[in-house]
Amino acid sequence: MTPAISAVEVKETLPISQVTQLRDLAQNIQDKALFQTYAKMVPVQRSLGLEHLLKNRDFFESFKYSLAKAVAQTLGTNDRQVQTVYLFEPSVNPDAEAGEELPLEATVHLLVVVSKHSAALDAFIEALDQGLTRCLNQMPLPFLVESRSILNAVILTQEAVEQRQGYASLISSILAPPFKLWEREA
Repeated sequence: MTPAISAVEVKETLPISQVTQLRDLAQNIQDKALFQTYAKMVPVQRSLGLEHLLKNRDFFESFKYSLAKAVAQTLGTNDRQVQTVYLFEPSVNPDAEAGEELPLEATVHLLVVVSKHSAALDAFIEALDQGLTRCLNQMPLPFLVESRSILNAVILTQEAVEQRQGYASLISSILAPPFKLWEREA
């Protein structure tokens, strides 16, 4: 007996060459981020193992920033609709007492400002997220191994930014503004 498959359950698959390219792209982004993070370290720190370094808050946050920057450049390079990419942390509390630290979090939160929203960009971000998640799942840190998604990319139109709607209001925030990672040159 052959099981019935509804049209809803069937997803269009990417050709093998595109899957390989996305996997390679995700691996290159991770490698670039690690290289940039290592380059900022003093020689004594470079001799420490990756597992030890990833537990260090400064190293991990630097790695996460480098990862976000590489993702932002990739999004801008691969989609002409992308105008600006910002990094934001939804857990930032400007009223928090100095010294209070939240646990390390793997998710990279991005605000992606586009001239026009497209399904192609959504699909590219989803595929890139899956590839990066697979790469980071191989790293020696429990919360990375358990991650199901690494990218939280919020797509914003220019109109939403101008009207300061929803997440777009963060861009003009005085208390906790996002950090601009990439911008298309005019």
